[in-house]
Amino acid sequence: MTKEERDFEIVYAYKKGQSINSLAKKYSTYPITISRILKNRGVELRHDTSKSKKGNLKVECGDELIEWAKSQGRPVTKQELAKQINRKRLSPSYFIKYPELGRYIVTREQKDLQDYAEKVYKWLQKNDIPYKPNDRTKLGLSLTALLLNEYSNLALQLNIKPKYISKENYAKSIKMRLRKAGEAGITILWLDKETMRDLDSLKLLIETLK
Repeated sequence: MTKEERDFEIVYAYKKGQSINSLAKKYSTYPITISRILKNRGVELRHDTSKSKKGNLKVECGDELIEWAKSQGRPVTKQELAKQINRKRLSPSYFIKYPELGRYIVTREQKDLQDYAEKVYKWLQKNDIPYKPNDRTKLGLSLTALLLNEYSNLALQLNIKPKYISKENYAKSIKMRLRKAGEAGITILWLDKETMRDLDSLKLLIETLK
């Protein structure tokens, strides 16, 4: 089967009601890949809706999910957001269509890195680059930001050693991320303190690599 034939089958099946997750499983790929194929062929993605439970906000779209997160007055977890749409996990499609959601998610960075991570997320939002914060799905190790849509082969990772980690263990964590990123076909752009002073210098590189 050629790539064009496969993509035609995916578009046809999706329009007939199959889900992105089921198609990803059928074609042994990732949901984000299926989403990209559909969007590249002009297919409007479906987004889940849910009926409200007693005491819960009725969430029908990402905009309302954002408003709920804002109303909490604190960073929320992905699990809490998923609960609002009666799911165990929040679909990556929400971060694709509503990248602002990343602004309200609890970050796992250590306290001494939180300001850096927040600066990265604000920069991505300013440049309309969709991302998923603190992603572990691709590598099994946390990435500061996995970029989405046409940038899905890229990730941003802070390259600033947390105070609590030894130099030896930090070097091992970098080596492991590099190995797993290579296996997953993802290019990691490492953000050291010098890069953090001028994030705009990344824009051309990201556009070149996407």
